[in-house]
Amino acid sequence: MSETGTPPGSEGPALPDKKLVSWKEIASHVGREVRTVQRWEKSEGLPVRRHEHLKKCTVYAYASELDEWFRKRQPADDPEADAAFEPEPDIAEAPAGSENGDAVFTIDVPNSGDKDDSSSSVDAVQPTPRRRMRFILAAAAAAVLSLAGYSVYRWIQLRNLTTEKVRLVVLPFSNLSGDSKQDYFSAGLTDELITRLGALDPRRLGVIAAKSSMAVAGKPLGEIGRALNVQYALEGSVRREGNHVRIDVQLILISDQTHLWADSYDRELNDILLVQDDVGAAVASQIRLALNPSSGKGAGNLPSHSVNPAAYDAYLLGRFYSTNRGDLHKSIEAYQEAIHKDPQYALAYAGLASSYTLLGQVPYDDMSPNESKPKARAAAEHAIQLDPELAEAHAVLANVAYSYDWDFETAEREFKQALALGPNNPSAHLWYGNYCVARNRLSRALEENSRTLELDPVSPVFNTVRAEIQYHARNYDAAIEQARRTTQLYPSYWLPYIWLGSAFREKKMYSDALEQFSQGRKLSGDHPLMIALYGHALGLSGDAAGARKTLADLQHLTQSRYVSSLYFATVYTGLGEKDTALDWLDRAYRERNDRLVYLGAEPMADPLHSDPRFQQLLSKLGLR
Repeated sequence: MSETGTPPGSEGPALPDKKLVSWKEIASHVGREVRTVQRWEKSEGLPVRRHEHLKKCTVYAYASELDEWFRKRQPADDPEADAAFEPEPDIAEAPAGSENGDAVFTIDVPNSGDKDDSSSSVDAVQPTPRRRMRFILAAAAAAVLSLAGYSVYRWIQLRNLTTEKVRLVVLPFSNLSGDSKQDYFSAGLTDELITRLGALDPRRLGVIAAKSSMAVAGKPLGEIGRALNVQYALEGSVRREGNHVRIDVQLILISDQTHLWADSYDRELNDILLVQDDVGAAVASQIRLALNPSSGKGAGNLPSHSVNPAAYDAYLLGRFYSTNRGDLHKSIEAYQEAIHKDPQYALAYAGLASSYTLLGQVPYDDMSPNESKPKARAAAEHAIQLDPELAEAHAVLANVAYSYDWDFETAEREFKQALALGPNNPSAHLWYGNYCVARNRLSRALEENSRTLELDPVSPVFNTVRAEIQYHARNYDAAIEQARRTTQLYPSYWLPYIWLGSAFREKKMYSDALEQFSQGRKLSGDHPLMIALYGHALGLSGDAAGARKTLADLQHLTQSRYVSSLYFATVYTGLGEKDTALDWLDRAYRERNDRLVYLGAEPMADPLHSDPRFQQLLSKLGLR
């Protein structure tokens, strides 16, 4: 999808003939302020071109070049650097005529970040001899600089050929068993193979995450290559009969759809880990990377290449429910079954820890954090005892440390460990990005989000998180653009409506905010979070009766499910009843609600900052 006026980064390039002729148009295209894009042009090589005149210059840019630059660079926002940057005037039109009787010369000078550009031109209007000599010297200098710049560009380009990361997509394996109930097995096996391949050499081999792989399944290989920016695809099929499994795999070079390698594996299920390692080594060899599969970290390698078949089967079922179906309760049951079958199964403990973590935090909060987070920590610690190099388990410990214990030092340490062990683990980057939002490190949060989108480009979660970060950075227009694009791509996905409505609310566009929150309520089946946000916006808009109706709705929900006290605090904040809101925030603190650590960066909490009780709460959370 390419759409004029939307910020690039998760879509294809704009039409090549779209020319943006002022700083304002350039800033609008990338969804940033003029000051930000001017800073990017100076410090980050944003491809902006200039018409130089005697006393001033005008700027222009091509949308396709901006989109390509944004896609490759994924620049970080830095409000402090923007504030310190001295912007230049925005001159929208080039001069037409002469000044003080002198002829005007216009030289189209590419930005220093541009490549050699054959469209650059030098136009003269009846120059005098002295002006002609100045023009010749300027043209000669421009030619030398262009040649030097092109030489440097070619050197960088050739260097990148040897250092650029190779990208691979593992397409969902086909289930050839003839039994649709075995779909979980082929899906889980695909997911496991993605994890193992991603651990081979994360610095040089990028493996697309499972959700993006599933999203492009069935599409032509050329389209998959363009959508995910991958050079290779691994296809396969699985046929399982009892404890016997046959796996057929083939590696394809997408550019010309050459089949580089194919093989078949007939094994007993207890040897399945050996099959996965064999496939990984073969893929690495064919891609011609000097990889050693035995050195992979964070992939959950067991000391032995043997696994209890019944435990492995239950483990794959757990991954299937958590990854493909989003049913955390059923994934927990399956992981517990795997552990019952094999109490030494580290991966099952790590999966159990992840599911408990998500179940006890916003927006999945279907269980009190006081119940779920200690279970998550215990499972993660047990997984690490069995296998200290499980990135997933370290990421859970980091999550619990900052979102439940308010222990940021431990969280920082565990996140570093998780990212070192599993650089291709999207969840670790996602949670670390969330941590950075809570710590008000918004530029770093955007960097982590860019990494997750590189691993999982079509993930609705990661695209939504980008809008969340822009919201907390108070870039509300950018948040709206990103959230709108996500809702267009995933119309039935309710999480983007949180940030779309919240950004409208902060812009005091209450009718628009209420419309988005109302849609979110419908899509989520009246999730408590959406009810609370809707009630908060009603309160701000002056509809106190409507806001109190949402309080009654939340109270009614407590009879059938867990409802965090944070949601009641949200509505009372919208009503302007600060004391009552702070009472409910104190309750949320006792519940250890994870969103409390975002209070320092949350715009919705701005009205509470002047209250001493709120400042005391921030101190208890370690946010002051």
